[in-house]
Amino acid sequence: MAAGRWGRRAALGLAAVVVVGTAAAPAAGASTRAAGTPVGTRTTASPGFSFHADGYEIHDIGRASYPYVRSVPVARTDTELHDADGVRVTVVAGRAYDHPVAQAQYGLANVASYQITRDLFYLERAMAQAERLLLRATRVKDASYFPYPFDFDPHGLVDERLPAPWYSAMAQGQALSLFVRLAEATGQPRWRAAADATFETFLRPHGTATPWTVSVDAAGYLWLEEYAGGEGDHTFNGHMFAAWGLWDYWRITRDVRAAQLWDGALTTVAVYAPQLRQPGWISSYCLSHPWSVVATYHQIHIAQLATLYAMSHAPVLARLSEQYLDDYPTPAVRGTVRFTAGRYTAYRFSWGGKVLARKTLTLARPSTAPADQRTRVQGHGGVWYRITKGSLQGFYLQERPGAAVMAGSSLTSEWSPARPGTLPAHVPVTGRTFAADGRRTGVLAMTPPAATPVTVSRTSLWNGVRSALVADGSLRGYWVPVSAISFT
Repeated sequence: MAAGRWGRRAALGLAAVVVVGTAAAPAAGASTRAAGTPVGTRTTASPGFSFHADGYEIHDIGRASYPYVRSVPVARTDTELHDADGVRVTVVAGRAYDHPVAQAQYGLANVASYQITRDLFYLERAMAQAERLLLRATRVKDASYFPYPFDFDPHGLVDERLPAPWYSAMAQGQALSLFVRLAEATGQPRWRAAADATFETFLRPHGTATPWTVSVDAAGYLWLEEYAGGEGDHTFNGHMFAAWGLWDYWRITRDVRAAQLWDGALTTVAVYAPQLRQPGWISSYCLSHPWSVVATYHQIHIAQLATLYAMSHAPVLARLSEQYLDDYPTPAVRGTVRFTAGRYTAYRFSWGGKVLARKTLTLARPSTAPADQRTRVQGHGGVWYRITKGSLQGFYLQERPGAAVMAGSSLTSEWSPARPGTLPAHVPVTGRTFAADGRRTGVLAMTPPAATPVTVSRTSLWNGVRSALVADGSLRGYWVPVSAISFT
């Protein structure tokens, strides 16, 4: 790849994976960092090519937290477009096509539905999606690729068109997860064999194989390319979805190569996520088109980073998830905004942030109003509530801690394992407990005499203040402002 395009991380100095032969897989439940092995190096079997790997561990997590797990089954009647075999299809330019990601995702949803209901109907429908993937697979030696059979213009750019057939690491990763889940659900060797053949595609980097879905950029970082054409555009969500497939495969195989690819994929996430950030706004969809921002994908980035933290126990990923959440919080938050007495000005905005109307009112006493959004507005600082009733209905009012805040909690993140942090020495900190409506029910103030380690099991917005639930020590069970904790 051209150094001018991707070379801006070349000077980071992280060690690359070293190809040195083979080694036995670790025991079930073990992490993959060997005792005494320096972070950033590898002394075990490699995938056969080199990339930066900063020592990210890989762990199993509780089944209820697995990606693609559901709390309720999908509908038995599929109201989306499907063919006579019950396999999902997608219409492009008036014609129905097989779409590997759509089929893999629907297969995963049906496996999850079978695990809830034990109804074989769902398992059979999941296998129908998987069978179609295998039927249409491009086989290259021991590797199975799942082609897109239609042309596609990423970001609508005709000059970057991907002519059919084209391939995607996101499709490979989600198909890999589907085959793993079917192998677990059925015990049938054919699904494990399908997973093995899909995993083989991750061992064939760009420049050494055709087709390809994996690349190493000019700075030495591993990318799992959602749009594997040209030089690849380094799409963030697709890279992380593909990494979930590696995690699933490692769960059932303990394959060291999968763990090392995982390490490289997470190293890339940690290095490039800050570049994809737009502080105070929506993150970029990919590196090659920083102007491409999509609010839906920003929310996916937040959730993916949090899940990668659970799988790796790497604090940097939890911190990145929280930063992304603060940059552009999930807008659909309903609640009651409480106002102190005072003067307030509210606005109506266009999508681009142009002021369309304003309204000012003065409150002689505290008041409340319902809101259905808490969001950023482009070009305007702070966070804004959309009021749904009263004299400010349809207007946006800026959040003002202590003056205008949504009561209670919202935007809660659960952290397992609990996140490590430190309370600074000699800095007063106040912990609080709350009722569901945001009323304070308890207070504990303290000044740590020395830097004090703590862990945090949950973070949430309480009455407009991002707060952390302390899981140990004197403040156990109390919420303290996130700003009071120095996170690892």
